[in-house]
Amino acid sequence: FFSVTIIGLYLIIPCIYFDAMDIKNPALRMTFALAIVIFIFRTLEAYFGYAPDGATKSLGMYVTYYLFPGEILFDAKTSMPLKATRKDIFQNFWRLFRAVIVNSLLYSFMSHFDYTPFGQESRHHLHPKHLGNCFFIALYFQQNLEFIDAVASAMSNAISGIKTAKMMDSPVLNSRSIAEFWGRRWNYLVHCVLKRGVYKPIRKYGSATFASFVVFLLSGLIHEFLSYTVSVYHHMQVPADSIYKPSNIRLGSNLAFFVWAFAVSSIERALGGFSSMGISPVRCPSLL
Repeated sequence: FFSVTIIGLYLIIPCIYFDAMDIKNPALRMTFALAIVIFIFRTLEAYFGYAPDGATKSLGMYVTYYLFPGEILFDAKTSMPLKATRKDIFQNFWRLFRAVIVNSLLYSFMSHFDYTPFGQESRHHLHPKHLGNCFFIALYFQQNLEFIDAVASAMSNAISGIKTAKMMDSPVLNSRSIAEFWGRRWNYLVHCVLKRGVYKPIRKYGSATFASFVVFLLSGLIHEFLSYTVSVYHHMQVPADSIYKPSNIRLGSNLAFFVWAFAVSSIERALGGFSSMGISPVRCPSLL
């Protein structure tokens, strides 16, 4: 009951804030709403006692961890936060520069074709044109998250000197299994907070399959929340060619996708015999 109450209270905060500040920019809405989502699951991991050992070393570190915009890396032996080297800081700023260039090129390409580079002739989900459009949309969102991660990492590492994990690791192009995609490459920050705040507490009393199902289900609901608050709430004014147009948002589709993703990952787990929160021994070419 406490967990449901906490989630419910936090989820109304973005709508109140957007109204009070009259925020209509989709990027600002997404950034704020996503921060609330991360904070929800970090609150749950603290409540259930699954915060990283390093985060509880001192009050100062505890506050730093829960306010930090990334996944802090801790030394396995000392539980102290790893220090960001000059090389780490340089690489993060290079990632930021590269993300700006790639995002600009990809946005120009996608917006020119109204985000459907293969056309809209077919509505069949398995049609090659539809699959091609889905691939580029996934790549587009990957690069958007890569940009957000690069900004947060570059600034936080340079200011605090604390090293953080890379949030996106080219999941669309380099993943060789479903487990590797979700568990190591796609939005690693969210993977970590979901694992500690949802998966581990449920796994303590239930099966791995049920815990995984709840994680995927919550992921779908959170994406529905983000779609609603960013694009639908109060019919935000956006450019006609924006992917965030309310007419482009189909509420319920995110939830359906994550339920489908759970089903597919369960099949992979059954065939390969691996933990759904780990790495699969079944490997496919990255193109697949």
